[in-house]
Amino acid sequence: MTGSLAGKTFIVTGASRGIGLAAAKSLGKRGGRVALFGRDRSALDQAVAEIGNGALGLSVDLRDRDALLAAIETSVGTFGGLDGLVNNAGLSLASKIEALKPVDVETQVATNFMAAVYACQAVIPHLRKRGGGQIVNVGSASVRHMDEFAFISIYTATKAALERFTIDLREEVKADNIGVTILSPGGTETSFGSGWEPEVAAEAFGEWIRRQPNFDSTMQAEPVGEAIACFELPAGTAFDFVEIRPNKPMSRQLYAETLYAARAANR
Repeated sequence: MTGSLAGKTFIVTGASRGIGLAAAKSLGKRGGRVALFGRDRSALDQAVAEIGNGALGLSVDLRDRDALLAAIETSVGTFGGLDGLVNNAGLSLASKIEALKPVDVETQVATNFMAAVYACQAVIPHLRKRGGGQIVNVGSASVRHMDEFAFISIYTATKAALERFTIDLREEVKADNIGVTILSPGGTETSFGSGWEPEVAAEAFGEWIRRQPNFDSTMQAEPVGEAIACFELPAGTAFDFVEIRPNKPMSRQLYAETLYAARAANR
């Protein structure tokens, strides 16, 4: 709905690509002004140019709490207020539990969970000043569906923690007219897993295929971004939980072969 969010301002983390970028574009095309947080400066610049409408791109490592809080204040100062936050940033470093590296555990917890907690803390006063607003925390269908992938225990645990945190947050800010939503996407075509060590990725895919021959395929990021249009709901109304998943059976073996071929071609 073009123009439905005109005059509204938003922050989206992990917005340089994938679901975050799709969400930023979804909000922008509805007239919202968006601050995009990410680490890839060139990707952010391209996204800001595509979205227009005064979009702001801020390069920030969300593991750095001070940098995250500074970026939030910069966004609010630039826009003159804030109406919504999308905590989308997240990463997965696949590993069997017995082989987990402490640094990989800490990186996933800091990025997927702690950054979202600190961002929520920081935006609540700004949303309260607006008379209310919305927070969307992006979870994962892997919390409830074991067939999403193999060897992503820490990623899934951080998303489960985010979901539980969101329940308490929702109760605490209802009186301030702030709605809080968990958006839980299933398999989505993003850069998820692209940085994994080749041998770890091969083992994880092998285990995933061994567990079951077929899965429900994957979906593009755009429909997930469109689902974040829950910001269009009237004040005093919010989705508590939204899960969006692909719905097209596909061979896991075929998918893995196609993905590996595509990545090899892009090297």
